[in-house]
Amino acid sequence: EGPKSKEFLEELCHLIGVKYAVFAPNGTLALYLGLRSIGIRPGDEVIVPNFTFIASANAVEMAGGIPVLVDVNKNMQIDIEKCENLVSNKTKAIMPVHIYGMSSNMDDVMKFANRHDLKVIEDAAQSIGVKWKGKHCGSFGDVGCFSFFADKTITTGEGGLVTTDDESVY
Repeated sequence: EGPKSKEFLEELCHLIGVKYAVFAPNGTLALYLGLRSIGIRPGDEVIVPNFTFIASANAVEMAGGIPVLVDVNKNMQIDIEKCENLVSNKTKAIMPVHIYGMSSNMDDVMKFANRHDLKVIEDAAQSIGVKWKGKHCGSFGDVGCFSFFADKTITTGEGGLVTTDDESVY
């Protein structure tokens, strides 16, 4: 909450390439806040890869939503082809998880989301410095969510971050 936090936040916005960001107590709560900020409500379905840290699905449940698990591809990233059969009238968002220092195929994720009118919440907890075609993870979707837990690329011991370019989401 002091000048160092403000400077850190400004540097993160510059690095990630987003207009707005807010800190959260941890990565799980960043995901929860991100889901709530894009309008996820009880009963809404969110497509989540089945290979991720439990916080991805837990945050959906914390927001009252229903995580719909989908397989990952050979790169351990969300398999968009397998998402097609999972979309229902309750599906409101998709959550690609950039894992092991690799990005999900954000071209495919964004095309899928646009085709089905879904919000995109990027779980970018492990993705500080990770880019897809020159653009930083966490800057593609409606919101991006990061973690600063002890095992992450940049650590503060604890903490999270929610990013967006949409002022109304911010």
